[in-house]
Amino acid sequence: RQFLEGTGTVLTVAAAAPALRAQRPAANPVPRTAIALTLNGTARRLDVDDRWTLVEALRDHLGSTGTKIGCDRGECGACTVLLDGKPVYSCSQLAVWADGKSVQTVEGLIRNGQLAPLQQSFVEHDAPQCGFCTPGQLMSASALLAANPHPTADQARAAMTGNLCRCSGYNHYVAATVAVSQQRSTQSSLSTQSKAFSAGSAVSALAVVGRATPRIDAVERVSGKATYTGDIALPGMLYARVLRSPHPHARIRRIDTSKALALPGVKAVISHENCTVVWGAGSTSGGQQYNDEVKKITKHRRYAFNNPVRFVGEPVAAVAAVDRHVAEEALLLISVEYETLPFVLDPEDALKPGAVQIWPEGNLSPNVRNETQPIGTRRGNVAEGFASADHVFEDRYTTSFQHNAQMEPRVSVASWERDKLTVYTPTGGISNCRTDMARDLGIPLDNVRVVCRFMGGNFGNKNQNQDADLIAAVLAKEAAAPVKLELSRKEDFIGMHGRWPTAQYYKVGVKRDGTLQAIQMRGYSGMGPYRKNSGAIGGIELYQCPHIETTVSPVYTNRTVSGNFRGPEFPQGFFGIQSMMDDVAAKLKIDPVEFILRNMTRKANDQIPYTTYTLDECLHRGAEAFEWKKRWRPQPGSDSGPIKRGAGVAFMAFRAGLGRSSAVVRVDANRRYSVHVGVTDVGSGAKTTMGLIAAEELGVPLSQVDVVWGDTDRCPYSVGESGSRTTIMTGYAVVEAARDLKKQIAEKGLPRGDDVLIGSATPNPTLQGKVRNTFGAHFVEVEVDTEMGSVRVLKYLAVHDCGRIINPLTARSQIKGGATMGIGMALHESLLYDRRTGSPLTAGYYGARVLTHRDAPEIDVIFIESDDGLGPFGAKSMGEASKIPAPAAVANAIFNAIGHRMKDLPITRDKIIAAVTPARAETVAGAGAGRALRGDRS
Repeated sequence: RQFLEGTGTVLTVAAAAPALRAQRPAANPVPRTAIALTLNGTARRLDVDDRWTLVEALRDHLGSTGTKIGCDRGECGACTVLLDGKPVYSCSQLAVWADGKSVQTVEGLIRNGQLAPLQQSFVEHDAPQCGFCTPGQLMSASALLAANPHPTADQARAAMTGNLCRCSGYNHYVAATVAVSQQRSTQSSLSTQSKAFSAGSAVSALAVVGRATPRIDAVERVSGKATYTGDIALPGMLYARVLRSPHPHARIRRIDTSKALALPGVKAVISHENCTVVWGAGSTSGGQQYNDEVKKITKHRRYAFNNPVRFVGEPVAAVAAVDRHVAEEALLLISVEYETLPFVLDPEDALKPGAVQIWPEGNLSPNVRNETQPIGTRRGNVAEGFASADHVFEDRYTTSFQHNAQMEPRVSVASWERDKLTVYTPTGGISNCRTDMARDLGIPLDNVRVVCRFMGGNFGNKNQNQDADLIAAVLAKEAAAPVKLELSRKEDFIGMHGRWPTAQYYKVGVKRDGTLQAIQMRGYSGMGPYRKNSGAIGGIELYQCPHIETTVSPVYTNRTVSGNFRGPEFPQGFFGIQSMMDDVAAKLKIDPVEFILRNMTRKANDQIPYTTYTLDECLHRGAEAFEWKKRWRPQPGSDSGPIKRGAGVAFMAFRAGLGRSSAVVRVDANRRYSVHVGVTDVGSGAKTTMGLIAAEELGVPLSQVDVVWGDTDRCPYSVGESGSRTTIMTGYAVVEAARDLKKQIAEKGLPRGDDVLIGSATPNPTLQGKVRNTFGAHFVEVEVDTEMGSVRVLKYLAVHDCGRIINPLTARSQIKGGATMGIGMALHESLLYDRRTGSPLTAGYYGARVLTHRDAPEIDVIFIESDDGLGPFGAKSMGEASKIPAPAAVANAIFNAIGHRMKDLPITRDKIIAAVTPARAETVAGAGAGRALRGDRS
């Protein structure tokens, strides 16, 4: 069997020579074998290609689409099934190996139409968030319970450690598994959670909102019935594959697709020669999304296929064929002649005199006016501030590229019916994606429909269309047939985007008592060769300080494109500035909590009041519950022996602004309410949140409300699930639409017969003279083995004011998931590059070392509720706020444990060992900036 790791074979061949010679696929027919197996208790017979994997046979030929493909290389566990009762990765098993065996998938857990106790426990513990990994988690947990009916939490973690969850719902998966083994009443647990939450809240209780409520689509997620884009199969559908550049920078001299077109089964081939579609959301001046006027004037445009190519993995050509295997064979027949060009990987190197110019105008990315100027802010006069300071400190911090790495790989299905295009795609914003597709393809908006019923994670910059959507649409038009384009996990890692890497230089002036006088920051953000978003570095605005000056340069490099990732500019910025401030506090021998309380923001930009302010309460409550004075070491690194403990703290404020969105609410004669909203629910629980908000405003139970989502032909405009805006903006639109409907009912009465009443709203509220933020503080205790360089998080407490909590059950999941993801950013994740070839070295879950069950600590959550009378019942943002302070808190805890400041993320074992080993410290200090590029790692 020929294994193709995405386009790995193509990349390997192409890297050997600038000209990629055509290769002829094997002329012999593919061997086939008749197999017999028992699938979920039913005998099945099937003729299979000997090259098919088991997951391919299950999904494409036996209809068991509950089994997911998350990596297709044995890394993530989404495809886990039971083979003769034992959990296996079905992506790493050939179908012929299942001959004579029993296979159980997630669909087989249901008995007599009822969920198994384990599935029900998953529902009630809010284990599935996006739900893409859930079938695999269920199968591993089922195997565990069959072998050990009463496992401990540690045993559950060990059994499921091969099943990744990028939403990071590990705590809930383990709790659900242990609970069902102990026959706990999870329903009574939900009731207890709601009562405890209400009792501890400072806001008045409501009838529906504020009650711990399982997701309205949770049963679909745990039963394998949830339909993700990869599960879509249309009649006559073709399969597409993309040929990608093996070079970080090259001009395509010649491309010959004739042999690929001649291969039987190939229906269309496109490249830059016959597809000149501009991907507007792929590169825009200033990183300004949602602004067509800026996209019209953008100089550095990104096309579906670009020449020259500017990073390894950039699309060169695409093929549509009758099946995946023919499409992959066709890629090998495309001959490409490249003229390789010099490349640059480091943002600071890219701005040096004589550096390789990726664009004619240079490597400093232009702003929205196409001016090549850094991003900057200024208040007061920093020179005066430093002159008045008793102490001035300077240092440099760096953060690495962290891929979004959502569990569902990029996939798109495009179908044309005459002039109307339907695109099935994983998007957090069906409305925005529809607008983008119409603009880029030059067709009327009414001729585009976008559908996303379920999405396997988002985490940023997936609120627009993607190049995969455009490529699939063009191929479908050329081939006159529906086309499904699937990216492998490696392709997703190099072809999509992640958090921009940064270098941050700080200068801080303080009085003897620690009062801030001046802050100066010079930063560099690596954007890749295109600008998808701002490249900003946040965090300084958290501090009261009379004199501030920042300069940030978003820089083009020949690396994978950067974009938004859960809290766009803030986790990396907060790591830098809060590490710096923690270091200042340590040098002045001031308790970090006291230093924060002395210097933290009280007004936005020291000028504008907040609608509500609870940051002080978050810190005081957190310090008390965490037992800060007991866990924090006044003398960092003072524990005796090689195993050392320490505590760290970081705080946050994040936007919770108001804005435009739409909703429609209908009622029929049976008093059944339907809420139409353009959400997709990327894992945050948005569908359930919209239902709860509607039920509360309408004065009916949630069971009387249906939510209609994920289809632009059925749903109004929504702002999309990015920027933590859905609950605030679309939720408020639901409130207003429900009020409109109630007004009509009061005037006309309830409808009769087949009549319906329809309420609608498109509010666009604004806020004058105040700033609306959410607040929080994270406290962490770590244990560091200074001989092994390992870090273990012993205790983690997240305290958040997110306004009124609509659903405590899913809210806790959001905080736990974000914090866990932040731990991964702090300790593990990075996309490393070979500086000699410009090729990525660690694309994929294994290479990036995404956290597993065994890495994830228990996250404790405290909510401080407030109600400023804005948004839906006072709700504020949540999903991104949970990650923002986490890397800084972990890094500060490591410093407190070992007494050495770790200034470069991720904080890997080799860096810790070098820091605590005097003989090696000087060597590592000189190599710090280059390590991530060379590929050294633990």
